[in-house]
Amino acid sequence: MQLNLRRGPLWIAAGLLVAIAGILAFVLMNNRGTPQERLVAEIERELARVQTVQGRVNITLQNVTLEQELWVQRPGFMRTETEAGPSAFAGTIVVLNNEEGWVYSPALDMATVVDRSSFQAELADEAGAGSILERMPDRILAALQTETQINQGSRSQVAGRDATLLEFVIPPNDPSLPAGILQVWLDDQYSYPLAWRDSGGRELRFSSVTFNAEIDPLTFVFFPPPGASVRRIQPGQ
Repeated sequence: MQLNLRRGPLWIAAGLLVAIAGILAFVLMNNRGTPQERLVAEIERELARVQTVQGRVNITLQNVTLEQELWVQRPGFMRTETEAGPSAFAGTIVVLNNEEGWVYSPALDMATVVDRSSFQAELADEAGAGSILERMPDRILAALQTETQINQGSRSQVAGRDATLLEFVIPPNDPSLPAGILQVWLDDQYSYPLAWRDSGGRELRFSSVTFNAEIDPLTFVFFPPPGASVRRIQPGQ
């Protein structure tokens, strides 16, 4: 018993040293790189936690605003329904899944469908093949990973959630975003863009948003209305 009592303090001291060494290793590991590199790494970790997004967004370009309801299941599944806007766009539905991309226009009573089973990023801007709402979070992250200077602005509320403003410059010939200053407000919890404004004058802002709620799989399946014409195209045509 006396032997155990003598060894006890030694074991306690050794345990404390191991614990301190572990804490130091954790701190050093999480402080590697520049402050900007650590910021981008944190954004990447938080964005990876986003599985689904539901909400309402306003998209504005050249004084024209579309109000849309949005469902996203990352990666690659999305649905938008335009609830308000010019008559040419009102009621437009976009549905993307891992096999097809649909765009339905009530004004034309026509649905366009594109094969997405062999989807390529360079075709994403073609009608039905992709959507800026689907790609924007990852495009912003990719831009931040290559950006040399990021200005972090003030915090504010967007769609009832805390968000932080980031400003940086998109270089010329960037395939994802227009060249010039990009302002983006990232959700403080998930680093998902809740609002952005690019140099071309395009603005997007969520008016309501919910993260990681279950979405019915049928949300990402589209059935053309009876009598609507259907136009099937291949990306690149």
